[in-house]
Amino acid sequence: MSNHQEFIEHLARKLGRPTPESVRPPEVKLPLYRLKSQEERIDKFLSIWEALGGKGIKAATSEEAAHALAEWFGDQSEWASSQAIYAWSDLPVMARKCLDSMGWLSRSYSELAGQGTELAAAIGQAELGITGADYGIAQSGTLVLRSSAKRGRAVSLVPPRHLAFISGSVILDSLDQVMEKLGQTVHPPAAIELISGPSRTSDIEMDLSIGVHGPIEVYVIVMTDH
Repeated sequence: MSNHQEFIEHLARKLGRPTPESVRPPEVKLPLYRLKSQEERIDKFLSIWEALGGKGIKAATSEEAAHALAEWFGDQSEWASSQAIYAWSDLPVMARKCLDSMGWLSRSYSELAGQGTELAAAIGQAELGITGADYGIAQSGTLVLRSSAKRGRAVSLVPPRHLAFISGSVILDSLDQVMEKLGQTVHPPAAIELISGPSRTSDIEMDLSIGVHGPIEVYVIVMTDH
Protein backbone atom coordinates (compact mmCIF):
# COMPACT_ATOMS: atom_id res chain seq x y z
CA MET A 1 0.00 0.00 0.00
CA SER A 2 1.33 3.39 -0.95
CA ASN A 3 -0.50 5.45 1.63
CA HIS A 4 -2.82 5.39 4.61
CA GLN A 5 -6.00 6.01 2.59
CA GLU A 6 -5.32 3.11 0.24
CA PHE A 7 -4.82 0.83 3.22
CA ILE A 8 -8.18 1.86 4.71
CA GLU A 9 -9.95 1.40 1.38
CA HIS A 10 -8.43 -2.08 1.01
CA LEU A 11 -9.69 -3.11 4.45
CA ALA A 12 -13.15 -1.73 3.71
CA ARG A 13 -13.41 -3.76 0.49
CA LYS A 14 -12.33 -6.94 2.27
CA LEU A 15 -14.98 -6.37 4.92
CA GLY A 16 -17.62 -5.44 2.40
CA ARG A 17 -18.11 -2.04 3.96
CA PRO A 18 -18.02 1.49 2.57
CA THR A 19 -14.80 3.40 3.09
CA PRO A 20 -15.21 5.64 6.13
CA GLU A 21 -14.77 9.32 5.36
CA SER A 22 -14.27 10.39 8.95
CA VAL A 23 -13.80 8.87 12.37
CA ARG A 24 -15.66 10.01 15.41
CA PRO A 25 -13.59 9.43 18.55
CA PRO A 26 -15.44 7.40 21.17
CA GLU A 27 -16.73 9.25 24.19
CA VAL A 28 -15.27 7.75 27.31
CA LYS A 29 -16.58 8.92 30.64
CA LEU A 30 -14.80 7.57 33.69
CA PRO A 31 -15.81 8.23 37.28
CA LEU A 32 -13.51 10.89 38.72
CA TYR A 33 -11.92 10.35 42.13
CA ARG A 34 -12.90 13.35 44.22
CA LEU A 35 -12.77 13.88 47.98
CA LYS A 36 -14.83 16.42 49.88
CA SER A 37 -12.21 18.42 51.78
CA GLN A 38 -8.52 19.23 51.86
CA GLU A 39 -8.19 17.59 55.26
CA GLU A 40 -9.60 14.39 53.77
CA ARG A 41 -7.11 14.60 50.90
CA ILE A 42 -4.20 14.98 53.29
CA ASP A 43 -5.32 12.07 55.45
CA LYS A 44 -5.88 9.81 52.44
CA PHE A 45 -2.49 10.77 51.00
CA LEU A 46 -0.69 9.91 54.25
CA SER A 47 -2.66 6.71 54.72
CA ILE A 48 -1.70 5.35 51.31
CA TRP A 49 1.87 6.69 51.55
CA GLU A 50 2.36 4.71 54.77
CA ALA A 51 0.64 1.63 53.32
CA LEU A 52 3.25 1.71 50.55
CA GLY A 53 6.08 1.67 53.08
CA GLY A 54 6.77 5.35 53.65
CA LYS A 55 6.60 7.35 56.86
CA GLY A 56 4.77 10.64 57.14
CA ILE A 57 3.19 13.18 59.47
CA LYS A 58 1.31 16.45 59.42
CA ALA A 59 3.14 19.41 60.95
CA ALA A 60 1.90 22.93 61.54
CA THR A 61 5.22 24.22 62.91
CA SER A 62 8.91 23.55 62.41
CA GLU A 63 9.05 22.30 66.00
CA GLU A 64 6.52 19.57 65.22
CA ALA A 65 8.45 18.63 62.11
CA ALA A 66 11.77 18.52 63.97
CA HIS A 67 10.22 16.27 66.63
CA ALA A 68 9.20 13.83 63.90
CA LEU A 69 12.73 13.87 62.43
CA ALA A 70 14.19 13.09 65.85
CA GLU A 71 11.84 10.11 66.18
CA TRP A 72 12.54 8.84 62.67
CA PHE A 73 16.30 9.27 62.57
CA GLY A 74 17.34 9.33 66.21
CA ASP A 75 20.84 10.50 67.05
CA GLN A 76 22.50 10.39 63.65
CA SER A 77 25.62 12.37 64.51
CA GLU A 78 27.34 11.39 61.28
CA TRP A 79 24.67 13.29 59.36
CA ALA A 80 25.98 16.54 60.81
CA SER A 81 28.61 16.35 58.08
CA SER A 82 27.79 18.43 55.01
CA GLN A 83 28.87 15.46 52.90
CA ALA A 84 26.05 13.26 54.23
CA ILE A 85 23.01 15.40 53.32
CA TYR A 86 22.12 16.92 49.96
CA ALA A 87 19.15 19.21 49.50
CA TRP A 88 17.37 21.24 46.88
CA SER A 89 18.54 24.83 46.73
CA ASP A 90 14.98 26.15 47.18
CA LEU A 91 13.74 24.17 50.16
CA PRO A 92 10.64 25.37 52.04
CA VAL A 93 11.30 27.60 55.05
CA MET A 94 10.10 24.88 57.44
CA ALA A 95 12.69 22.48 56.05
CA ARG A 96 15.52 24.95 56.60
CA LYS A 97 14.36 25.60 60.16
CA CYS A 98 14.30 21.86 60.83
CA LEU A 99 17.86 21.43 59.57
CA ASP A 100 19.01 24.26 61.84
CA SER A 101 17.22 22.92 64.91
CA MET A 102 18.57 19.40 64.32
CA GLY A 103 22.09 20.72 63.77
CA TRP A 104 22.26 19.03 60.35
CA LEU A 105 24.55 20.53 57.75
CA SER A 106 23.44 20.07 54.15
CA ARG A 107 25.04 20.70 50.82
CA SER A 108 23.02 22.40 48.12
CA TYR A 109 22.49 20.58 44.84
CA SER A 110 23.26 23.72 42.82
CA GLU A 111 26.79 23.80 44.25
CA LEU A 112 27.73 20.86 42.05
CA ALA A 113 25.08 21.08 39.34
CA GLY A 114 26.61 20.56 35.92
CA GLN A 115 29.82 19.00 37.24
CA GLY A 116 28.93 15.52 36.09
CA THR A 117 31.29 12.96 37.58
CA GLU A 118 32.02 15.01 40.69
CA LEU A 119 28.31 15.47 41.38
CA ALA A 120 27.57 11.77 40.93
CA ALA A 121 30.42 10.77 43.22
CA ALA A 122 29.41 13.27 45.92
CA ILE A 123 25.70 12.42 46.02
CA GLY A 124 26.58 8.74 45.79
CA GLN A 125 28.12 9.08 49.27
CA ALA A 126 25.13 10.91 50.75
CA GLU A 127 22.93 9.37 53.43
CA LEU A 128 19.90 11.62 52.97
CA GLY A 129 18.34 13.70 50.21
CA ILE A 130 15.93 16.48 51.16
CA THR A 131 13.45 18.05 48.72
CA GLY A 132 10.21 19.90 48.50
CA ALA A 133 7.33 18.70 46.33
CA ASP A 134 5.12 20.45 43.80
CA TYR A 135 2.02 18.31 44.18
CA GLY A 136 0.69 15.29 46.01
CA ILE A 137 -1.89 12.77 44.80
CA ALA A 138 -4.32 11.56 47.46
CA GLN A 139 -5.65 8.63 45.44
CA SER A 140 -2.24 6.94 45.11
CA GLY A 141 -0.15 8.46 47.91
CA THR A 142 2.20 10.01 45.37
CA LEU A 143 4.62 12.92 45.46
CA VAL A 144 5.11 14.91 42.25
CA LEU A 145 8.46 16.67 41.83
CA ARG A 146 9.53 18.93 38.95
CA SER A 147 13.24 19.12 38.23
CA SER A 148 15.27 22.26 37.50
CA ALA A 149 18.83 23.55 37.81
CA LYS A 150 18.26 23.93 41.57
CA ARG A 151 16.20 20.77 41.99
CA GLY A 152 18.15 17.85 40.63
CA ARG A 153 16.53 14.42 40.44
CA ALA A 154 19.65 12.91 42.01
CA VAL A 155 18.72 14.38 45.41
CA SER A 156 15.58 12.25 45.65
CA LEU A 157 16.80 9.19 43.73
CA VAL A 158 20.42 8.45 44.71
CA PRO A 159 20.71 8.61 48.54
CA PRO A 160 19.26 5.63 50.42
CA ARG A 161 16.86 7.96 52.27
CA HIS A 162 14.61 10.67 50.89
CA LEU A 163 12.81 13.28 52.98
CA ALA A 164 10.23 15.54 51.33
CA PHE A 165 8.35 18.57 52.59
CA ILE A 166 5.02 19.29 50.90
CA SER A 167 2.38 21.92 51.53
CA GLY A 168 -0.96 20.38 52.39
CA SER A 169 -2.65 22.83 50.03
CA VAL A 170 -1.11 21.25 46.91
CA ILE A 171 -2.33 17.71 47.58
CA LEU A 172 -4.86 17.00 44.85
CA ASP A 173 -7.37 14.21 44.40
CA SER A 174 -5.97 12.34 41.41
CA LEU A 175 -3.44 12.24 38.59
CA ASP A 176 -5.74 13.92 36.07
CA GLN A 177 -5.73 17.10 38.17
CA VAL A 178 -1.94 17.06 38.40
CA MET A 179 -1.62 16.60 34.63
CA GLU A 180 -3.95 19.54 34.08
CA LYS A 181 -1.78 21.71 36.34
CA LEU A 182 1.42 20.59 34.63
CA GLY A 183 -0.13 21.24 31.23
CA GLN A 184 -0.55 24.90 32.18
CA THR A 185 3.17 25.30 32.88
CA VAL A 186 4.78 27.95 30.67
CA HIS A 187 8.24 26.37 30.89
CA PRO A 188 7.89 22.59 31.25
CA PRO A 189 10.54 20.91 33.44
CA ALA A 190 13.16 18.58 32.00
CA ALA A 191 11.75 15.76 34.12
CA ILE A 192 8.87 15.01 36.47
CA GLU A 193 9.13 12.44 39.25
CA LEU A 194 6.18 10.50 40.61
CA ILE A 195 7.18 8.94 43.93
CA SER A 196 4.92 6.44 45.68
CA GLY A 197 6.86 4.89 48.56
CA PRO A 198 10.33 3.30 48.50
CA SER A 199 11.84 2.03 45.25
CA ARG A 200 10.39 -1.35 44.25
CA THR A 201 11.76 -3.80 41.72
CA SER A 202 10.33 -7.21 40.88
CA ASP A 203 11.43 -9.87 38.39
CA ILE A 204 9.52 -12.49 36.43
CA GLU A 205 9.61 -14.82 39.44
CA MET A 206 7.76 -12.19 41.51
CA ASP A 207 10.68 -11.62 43.87
CA LEU A 208 10.27 -8.11 45.26
CA SER A 209 13.35 -6.04 46.11
CA ILE A 210 13.22 -2.70 47.92
CA GLY A 211 15.67 0.13 47.32
CA VAL A 212 17.47 -1.22 44.25
CA HIS A 213 16.74 1.68 41.88
CA GLY A 214 16.05 4.40 44.43
CA PRO A 215 15.74 5.12 48.16
CA ILE A 216 15.00 2.28 50.54
CA GLU A 217 13.45 4.71 53.04
CA VAL A 218 11.11 7.60 52.22
CA TYR A 219 9.67 10.21 54.55
CA VAL A 220 7.23 13.08 54.05
CA ILE A 221 6.20 16.02 56.18
CA VAL A 222 2.90 17.62 55.15
CA MET A 223 3.03 21.29 56.11
CA THR A 224 -0.47 22.21 57.22
CA ASP A 225 0.18 25.91 57.85
CA HIS A 226 0.81 26.61 54.14
